Amino acid sequence: MKKSIYLIIVLLTLISCSSKKDTSFQKTNFTKGDAVFSIHIIDPNQSIIKLKSYGIYEELDLDEDGKLTDTLNNISESYYTFSDRMNGCGMYIKPGANVRINLNTKSFLNTIKFSGDLQNENNYLKQYFILNRDLSRVNAIQHLAFQDEKTFKTELDSIKNVRYELLNDFDNKYKLDKHFKYLEKNRIFYEWANRMETYEAYRQFALEDTTFHVSNDFYDFRKKVNLENRNLIIVPSYHYYLENHYQKIANNTTKDNEDIFVNYLKIVGKNVKDSIIKERLLFSYALQNLKQTKTKNEFFKTFKKLSTDSLHIEKIKKEYVELDRLTPGHPAPDFKLKDFEGNPVKLSDFKGKYVYIDVWATWCRPCMAEMPYLEKLKEKYKNADIVFVGINLNDFKTDWENYIKKYKPEGVQIYAGGKDNSFRDDYQVYSVPKSILINPWGVISTANAPRPSETELIGLLFDRIKKKYNMKRDYKVKK
Repeated sequence: MKKSIYLIIVLLTLISCSSKKDTSFQKTNFTKGDAVFSIHIIDPNQSIIKLKSYGIYEELDLDEDGKLTDTLNNISESYYTFSDRMNGCGMYIKPGANVRINLNTKSFLNTIKFSGDLQNENNYLKQYFILNRDLSRVNAIQHLAFQDEKTFKTELDSIKNVRYELLNDFDNKYKLDKHFKYLEKNRIFYEWANRMETYEAYRQFALEDTTFHVSNDFYDFRKKVNLENRNLIIVPSYHYYLENHYQKIANNTTKDNEDIFVNYLKIVGKNVKDSIIKERLLFSYALQNLKQTKTKNEFFKTFKKLSTDSLHIEKIKKEYVELDRLTPGHPAPDFKLKDFEGNPVKLSDFKGKYVYIDVWATWCRPCMAEMPYLEKLKEKYKNADIVFVGINLNDFKTDWENYIKKYKPEGVQIYAGGKDNSFRDDYQVYSVPKSILINPWGVISTANAPRPSETELIGLLFDRIKKKYNMKRDYKVKK
């Protein structure tokens, strides 16, 4: 009898253990190490590849054959995007992996082929990006917002199901890594949830009716949302969901005399319990918004107080110091570049006059849209003490030369593109077009001057310059 009872207990224990669900595959590994990234591009449209991930932005130089191999140092399991001037794709990588990519820029996404480690996972991501491209019109919130609530949910659910179908089909065929599939299932869910979160506001806009509200059970999906799942923080859509969640709180609680960006940092510091999630939200937000806040000193102090990662603090400190360098009243960095004729041109050559710098590229549509306004501006103020300097950032110098030959723009035209990033770094050019105004003493008036198309603003500014109104008081060099 005792023996029978013992056997029953053992059997029940085995059944209990076997029915316990294994969740070990869900754990994200945050241990850091090195990985190798190689790419071969046929017919490249620029000389660099941009590589982005959490806290990482690199511009990697291609050789003459469109190839590069780079070691990604001290990284943890991550999603990356790599892109040229026009197109991009996602990539999944872990420490110790060697990921290889081949593609042709004439059909960027369609020709990408991953090989080496994690090739099945990354070839899935390629197909996922293609699917999202094909769904871009029907998935656009601007389209979905014009649907009534029932139709909106039906369309959004169908998009979610198509994505799940792709993931499951790929898994059945190639046996994707279990942890990767777990991440991707959640990526799909949170991309769907992000759309759900934005519907009400966009629907109000579409209807021109701020009294519109969704039905009572619309947000029931939030019961499935876990705001403290550190295993998902590397998933872009989950990170975005959390960032938007805490940004909404900041939007609703920031007082008139407070900076909303600083308030966001404080809210994350107070409400997020998981240390890894907290650090990632703080750091990524600081990278994005240090340039935007008008209280940079308070913003940096708040971040420094809340962050627990010394490398993150050092990186944001470096950004803070760099941004402060181009505030009005600081000396403008001198440059030495070459004009269309090959003659050297320095900023100091124009001392005694205002210098309006237009930073542009021929591939940039907004830049091209500014050109007619810029030429009118040059004509209107040709007798003022203003020098108009166009600084081009094309990757290939011949593109710039062909434009100058064809259109013959007025003013000084110089080239700062290619692989030399010194001008971009000195003047913190993260995007184009960008306009910069420097006073007659070589001092920054503003590193974000009005664009030529902002006719009223720039007219007021230039009319003031023409009259030489209070220049000494307004443009005193900071010590």
